[in-house]
Amino acid sequence: MGARIHCSATTKELLSRKWPTLGRHVKELEVGETHSILLTANSSVSVTVIDAGHCPGAVMFLFDGPMGRVLHTGDFRREDLTTREALPTAVTRAPVDVLMLDNTYANPKCTFQGRREATKEIVEMCAKYGGDRPILLGVDSLGKEDLACAVAAALGKPVEMANNRHLPKEYNRFLVGTRDCEFGYLIRRSLNESMDECKRTNIRCVPKQHVRPKTLRKLVEGLKFGDRPPIAILPTGWSAVRGREDDPISMETARRNEEGLRDSMSELGADAADPDAEEGCILSVAYSLHAPYNELEDFVRAVQPGIVMGNTRMSGDDQEESRDPSVHFAGLCTGKNSDAAIAMFEIQGDAAHEESFGVGEVVEHILKVRVNANEVKVRTPTSTKQPSVRLVAAKEGVVFSPPRRRTWQEEAKRKREAWDERCRTALQVITMQVCDAQNAKELNKEDTKGVGAKKRAFVPNFMLA
Repeated sequence: MGARIHCSATTKELLSRKWPTLGRHVKELEVGETHSILLTANSSVSVTVIDAGHCPGAVMFLFDGPMGRVLHTGDFRREDLTTREALPTAVTRAPVDVLMLDNTYANPKCTFQGRREATKEIVEMCAKYGGDRPILLGVDSLGKEDLACAVAAALGKPVEMANNRHLPKEYNRFLVGTRDCEFGYLIRRSLNESMDECKRTNIRCVPKQHVRPKTLRKLVEGLKFGDRPPIAILPTGWSAVRGREDDPISMETARRNEEGLRDSMSELGADAADPDAEEGCILSVAYSLHAPYNELEDFVRAVQPGIVMGNTRMSGDDQEESRDPSVHFAGLCTGKNSDAAIAMFEIQGDAAHEESFGVGEVVEHILKVRVNANEVKVRTPTSTKQPSVRLVAAKEGVVFSPPRRRTWQEEAKRKREAWDERCRTALQVITMQVCDAQNAKELNKEDTKGVGAKKRAFVPNFMLA
């Protein structure tokens, strides 16, 4: 359709490797540079790409155009950008109208140590228990490769990675078995298991959602010391929040955002952090690729935006205000914005306000604002579960809901039906014209002299049937 995906070189590499057909639609933007992107024939926007410090390839985008200046962080953590002097010149050269902030940990209770301190803690754990026991590091499908390299460098043994894990080419110098390998910090599972057991490594990265008390033994199969009680380490910022009963988001949000952390610990009960447990133990460390509240606060203070809003959408049962940057960081904003930025913020605010309505309030709001109540025809729904009408009076107890979006199969069927209907209409018009012409010919047949050559009808005979 002519659309393009703009991203960093590392993201382009990973996208093209996993989905080769996307390669021709991806445009690489150099990190640290400002690029001009054409929106229409007469308008463009300047985009500055800034390293986000999250997973490999993650970047922040600073948009500068008719809508004002908008800084979208995406998922990010930059411990070094805590003062205005440390910010890139592109950010500080003019006021930022809107800051769209990673609000994963935008709650005063979500404060924890930096990644350097957390890495040191994890390395000490591995050194303490990894001498004669298998170790599991629960990670995502992308990210925390630097943590694995730090553990490998400290312990003097490689960390095993899954065969299908996508690693950017910049990590080839750490990957055993590659031509560019300089430091043997990482090793593929197939290569590790092909060695004699005494030469294998005993540290493995596994998907964090697979770390369960009942699966620990299976997860260490093929590792050195695999027959001994394993140690599983979950690097996640939610470990600093878990267990704080006075925190309105700690228990439920930690469980929802880091699925399995609370469940894994609770399944083991009192033995969850007991290294001597026969089935192994699961330890958690506050290591995160998302900025905690204390770093977010420093970042907003340094940027000095006109307004700030979260870019992470919470689910309906979450307490929106508990992680709303516009609530916690309002005092750090200047309140000065361009007209376009203010309009965008009002749209966001209206959407959030409507979602906070109760059922009856939503219907009343829509009836009063979006439609003319006098023109609404109320019909009794045929089914209580799937009402045939989508808008009725609030007193009837039926709420308004937007039309369900069609699937591509339904959309294709609708287009085929519309095309068939247009064809039938055209055929009907053509048939009527031909019949009129034939009737006129019959009336004037007796006046026709001679026998002329037989002429073909205007349309084939099968269309006249």
